[in-house]
Amino acid sequence: MSNTNMDYLYPEFWAQSFDAINPGEYNLQNLVSRNFDAQIANYGQKINVPLAVDFGDADAWAPGGSITATGITQTEAEVALDKSYRKTINLTAKDLSMAPYDLISNYGEGMVKSLLVTLNKQIYIEALKSKYFIDAVAGISEDLIVSAGTMLSSNEVSLLNRKCVCGPDVMGALQKIDAFQNVSTSGDADVMKNGILTKRFGFDFYMNNAIAKYTPVDVAGSCSSASAGDVEITVSAFNDDTMPVRIGDRLTIADDTAVYTVTSTTLTTGDTTKIGIYPALSTAISAAKVVTITPAQSALCFVPSAMALAARSYGALPEGVGVRSAVSDYKGLPVRLSVWHDGNLGLQVQADILFGVKLINDKRMVRIIEDL
Repeated sequence: MSNTNMDYLYPEFWAQSFDAINPGEYNLQNLVSRNFDAQIANYGQKINVPLAVDFGDADAWAPGGSITATGITQTEAEVALDKSYRKTINLTAKDLSMAPYDLISNYGEGMVKSLLVTLNKQIYIEALKSKYFIDAVAGISEDLIVSAGTMLSSNEVSLLNRKCVCGPDVMGALQKIDAFQNVSTSGDADVMKNGILTKRFGFDFYMNNAIAKYTPVDVAGSCSSASAGDVEITVSAFNDDTMPVRIGDRLTIADDTAVYTVTSTTLTTGDTTKIGIYPALSTAISAAKVVTITPAQSALCFVPSAMALAARSYGALPEGVGVRSAVSDYKGLPVRLSVWHDGNLGLQVQADILFGVKLINDKRMVRIIEDL
């Protein structure tokens, strides 16, 4: 049956698009810290997140003796709401003759999903800044999951609420491992019957498609001379303005057997000119050595407090301006939906969001890195 009413003129109609989205495919916004949304509500451009203070060992003290208090130096991580995204679709009269269900499934679902894809990519890219990683180039295994947990424990990260978020290929590889499939020892048939992983080795496991959709291209250039122990190299001949080198990619230098992880980049007119690396250079390098970047994919092992996500919607527009808008709440994620006439017997619908994300404690994030 064709659409005979005018429901599609109202943003509340398009809010139904969220109901059809599977949040399991793009779930990072629900796994990182969201404790700050109430501070910004419908205003504000940044928040300051106080970081836990490490006081070291307790002080020896004889009761009745003099007391010298330890001064507190509070540090904060600033999270700027600097990421603004939208998806706008244009519907013709022919499109609008569809049944309401078809409008939502054919157009609305894809519109709001695009916001979730982008949001999750941005959270993932920010997570790549963590300098703590496990090398899984030879292949994923349960031993590497254990090693990631051990690294978190060595960083004094709580055993509670640990997450492991993987792309579909890594999740598929884990599902084939006996430690996850063995029902007789685990008493849990999650993999064999349901095709999912539940808690193992101290982690709750989640699959996220945004990790697989992050696909930078290989790039190569050359570097200036540098000394052993340097944590930044100057490079030239990179023409990567379309798809720049990213934090988390792997880096090798000719005549140096070490494999480094990109920790920071500096751009000049859009191309990479400096690259921060981890670990530090293992040996001195001479000028004009070829630098090769290999894109990497990371499974993220973390606790929510490793990252802060702050999001708010743009305000709904007042009546009488030619646009109907409303704020929709997608499991706590504020999105503004707007509908207006395109001037040519068609309709434009837009979903938009404003957010900021920051890795505020990289010790609480361990990446299991494998080549794409």
